[in-house]
Amino acid sequence: MIRRGLLAILLALFWAPSLAQTVAIRSGEHADFSRLVFEIPADETWTLGRGADGYLLRFGNAGLDFAFGNVFNLIPRTRLTAIGRAEPGVVALAVPDNVHAEAFLLRPGILVLDLRNGPAPANSPFEAPLDAPPAPPRVVPPRPQVRLPLDIGRMTPSPVVGRFLPPDPRPVAAPPDPRVESARSELMKQIGRAASQGLLEPADITPDRPPPPAQDPAPAPDAADAGALLAGLEARPNIHVETSIDRGYGPQASGQGRSALGDPCYPDAYFDLAAWGEDRNPAALIAEGRGALLNMRDATDPAGAEQLVRAYLALGFGAEARAVIDTVRLDTPPAAVWRELAAIIDEGVAETPSVFDGQLSCPTRAALWASLAWPRIPSTSEVDEAAVIRAFSELPLHLRRHLGPILAERFLDSGATESATRVRNAVARAGDKTRTGELTIVEARIDITRGETEAAEARIDDVLSEGGPASPEAVALRIENQLNAGLVPDPDTLRLAEALAYERRDTPLGGRLVQLAIRGHAAQGNFGTAFGMLRHHGLDSVEELSSDLVRALARDGSDADMLREAFSGVLTTPDAALTPRARLAAADRLLDLGFAPRAGEIVADLPPLGTDEERLVWARLALAAGRPGEAAQYLSGLDTPEADLLRAEAARARGDLVEAARYYGAAGDTARQAALAWRERDWTTVETAGPDGQSGYAAIRQTTPAAAFDPAQAPSLAGARDLLEGSGVMRDRLKDLLAGTGTR
Repeated sequence: MIRRGLLAILLALFWAPSLAQTVAIRSGEHADFSRLVFEIPADETWTLGRGADGYLLRFGNAGLDFAFGNVFNLIPRTRLTAIGRAEPGVVALAVPDNVHAEAFLLRPGILVLDLRNGPAPANSPFEAPLDAPPAPPRVVPPRPQVRLPLDIGRMTPSPVVGRFLPPDPRPVAAPPDPRVESARSELMKQIGRAASQGLLEPADITPDRPPPPAQDPAPAPDAADAGALLAGLEARPNIHVETSIDRGYGPQASGQGRSALGDPCYPDAYFDLAAWGEDRNPAALIAEGRGALLNMRDATDPAGAEQLVRAYLALGFGAEARAVIDTVRLDTPPAAVWRELAAIIDEGVAETPSVFDGQLSCPTRAALWASLAWPRIPSTSEVDEAAVIRAFSELPLHLRRHLGPILAERFLDSGATESATRVRNAVARAGDKTRTGELTIVEARIDITRGETEAAEARIDDVLSEGGPASPEAVALRIENQLNAGLVPDPDTLRLAEALAYERRDTPLGGRLVQLAIRGHAAQGNFGTAFGMLRHHGLDSVEELSSDLVRALARDGSDADMLREAFSGVLTTPDAALTPRARLAAADRLLDLGFAPRAGEIVADLPPLGTDEERLVWARLALAAGRPGEAAQYLSGLDTPEADLLRAEAARARGDLVEAARYYGAAGDTARQAALAWRERDWTTVETAGPDGQSGYAAIRQTTPAAAFDPAQAPSLAGARDLLEGSGVMRDRLKDLLAGTGTR
């Protein structure tokens, strides 16, 4: 009996249908709509459409049960008059004629249905009758993504944050005709070719030209209709077709300005920061932008996101503008440009300067931001200076105050002093409100370029006396100015630079101050401190700094400093970045000190440069190694005093003292020329180049008549007198020579 009961229970459990799952329904009333929230299984499918008395909500699981008991506890029967189960898995909602429904998934398992006043939107997918027979399938060929050259910053469209569209009630499209795909592929190739030649460019979607309303997809054309498809491109909101005739009429024909080089310019509307702010209260401006960020479904509205980004840019909040663009994944046409504007406002340079390629010579506001995009203006000859100054003068006061010194520095670094002066004037025109330490630094740099160093030093003193945030830049400018003028910075300025560099360590300005302090110590001749700081801060890998320091050491350093760096300092560090000129200068100094082997090690691995400096060093190394012939080969073709001195040494090493004396004379070293001529009894050279004693003796040797005296003949009285006087003079000359030799 018990076994039969258990068997009956098991059979009942096995054959019984699954228990129905109850869907809880929560309701809420709002000013503009009534909301119903259905808590459904996470993987449940649903479809909303029109029914006889309102709407029908059909779920994929026909076994669902619904809890309708508390629906009208929190909402009145104004927008929803009745709700109930029409058939298994289908909920019927009775609504008045002037109410429409919208539905979306808030997240998996939470279906939201809003009942709103007024007629439904024309493209609403929820107005189709739910019980109507399905429409025949239509072939909808996919639209290929075409990225044109000027489609800057457009990304693949992504779902708006927090919004999930309901399932498409239409049947899945059939595969496209291969002939259509072939025609479309060829058409896209031709469009890409035209775009690369500048014949096609994306046109902006502006309020004056709204995008066309969504329409049902048309039947797919066959291959013969490719021409019609091309003709329809002009109706697309993001395509603009331009012919050679249009281009001949100028930029006005295409509705977009062009640069002096023919590149299309970004619209001025991308950079209208003054209009975006409109002198409004910042808090109200941000609040309005944040209020427009979400639409009625609590999903991100791209137009509202653009409004908030513009508000942040107008106020100078670059980081906030970039955060909005990145968070909502804004991919409207100006979004990429605005992101670079935000970087310029915060960092002084664009994150991706190439976004502004071709914009420098634009007669629009784009020229201003293109000038600020790069750390240095690529080409001042391309800059439309009038457009830059005009756009800069339009900026709000706080942005002029902030960006003015940066823009002026760009022009100064490019050698455009007058342009920098005009920017300075545009900033200073507003009076004391724009007077900052940064602007004073710009004025000091302008004074320096004009040679007015005293005025520049006075401005630097003003900045340092105030002790503001521009003080580090003032100290750096003072040291740079003194070093460029060949002056030695005073110790107090160097100590101040080191202190400010420590305060701003790990920043570009801090690193710049450290390098200037190192150069200042080297200019003072304090090479021990300079090279110690170089190693301590790990700057021996900075080629320009290390090389300049080594060359200054080879030129002005003491013997002890030179030997220390050559045998245990920077010249022995494997990671030291030194130019060939610096290594050659160090080797030349070591040759002077007699350390030829170490000099050869320093330049051993240098590639051939073919410079005169290199050939002189290698000639000296060959002479030190006892190879005068090789040294002469290195000196071939060099016509300098240094080369002649080395040729003289090479000839002397070969034993050719006459040639050595000649090269010494060509080099201007008459002392060594006369010494070798004396050894070779070259009295003519001794007379012209030797010291007084040797020169006089050589003159007597060449003019004495002793060789013409014949003892067999009786001398005349005059001849005897000449011999007697000559012998006396000769005695005196010999005494002078012997006395000089004894003294030496």
